[in-house]
Amino acid sequence: MTTRRTKGMEREALVVAAAGEAIAERGLANVRMSDVAERAGMTVGHVSYYFPSKIELLMRAIRASEEQRWSEVEVALARLRDPWKRLDKLLDIAASHGARDPGWVLWFQLWLESALDADVARDHHELDARWRTILTDVIRYGVEQGAFESVDPAQDAMLLSSVVDGLSIQVTLGSPDVSRARMLKLLKASARQMLGS
Repeated sequence: MTTRRTKGMEREALVVAAAGEAIAERGLANVRMSDVAERAGMTVGHVSYYFPSKIELLMRAIRASEEQRWSEVEVALARLRDPWKRLDKLLDIAASHGARDPGWVLWFQLWLESALDADVARDHHELDARWRTILTDVIRYGVEQGAFESVDPAQDAMLLSSVVDGLSIQVTLGSPDVSRARMLKLLKASARQMLGS
């Protein structure tokens, strides 16, 4: 029984990974279930068994992508005691890693679907809130250590998160004016202007 369940979970993970790659490369509207099935080495019937709709595929793909980033954040922040280094590391992990960053392209798709589907919007708000909570905790830690000035860490996290989103959009779209290096420099400058003591 355990073997069958494990096999099912492995197949599901394969489908999620294949869907994430396909959606990041082609966009949700241009991806067919057969594209995902081909990448996963399965039949369309198998893919549809696990995920009856493309929206469900998108949601699982972005959750898998975010879980990976959250794990990376948890490990990285646990090693850093200096509040500024913690914040810089979080911004580095959260921000786009370059043009067509797969994780950020998935976010683009999620934003579009959220504007049209209340259920997707609820999932979006949950994912977004988790990132802001992590950022709020890092800011609060900096205040407790006497390194940051913040009357309202949650509000500052909302503002800084918006700056990350805005600059990451530019980087993911391959803007000639905003390289990843310039984005990180601007994010650090914004954080220091906002929280500098």
